[in-house]
Amino acid sequence: MQSSNETDTTKSPSSKYPYCWPMVRITWMDAMDGETGWVNLGKMRDAKLATCVDIGWMIRNDEERVTIMGSWCLDPQEDEEKDKEGGRYITIPKGWVKNIEYLMIDSMYADGDYGQVRD
Repeated sequence: MQSSNETDTTKSPSSKYPYCWPMVRITWMDAMDGETGWVNLGKMRDAKLATCVDIGWMIRNDEERVTIMGSWCLDPQEDEEKDKEGGRYITIPKGWVKNIEYLMIDSMYADGDYGQVRD
């Protein structure tokens, strides 16, 4: 049985874009490398973790891990049903994840007018 915080990964995209998976922004913690050479012990003890943020389609969310992919590709030379490839993916241990925000596509951009570049 799937818990409410898990994403069904058995679904496959059936259209130009993978709408069967949610678009998310994940905030997660990662290790920080220390400096090379001699470092004051107090500075070592006070070292902080890195806060990371990734955005993508969440293709897996279970008790162990969260996987998101940032790119989706449809090869025009291939049959759409056979061409199911993604890229720029990351799998993050569930214990490192601090927050998952579900993103929505703004309907004002549905017609392809994506607005202006900000200065």
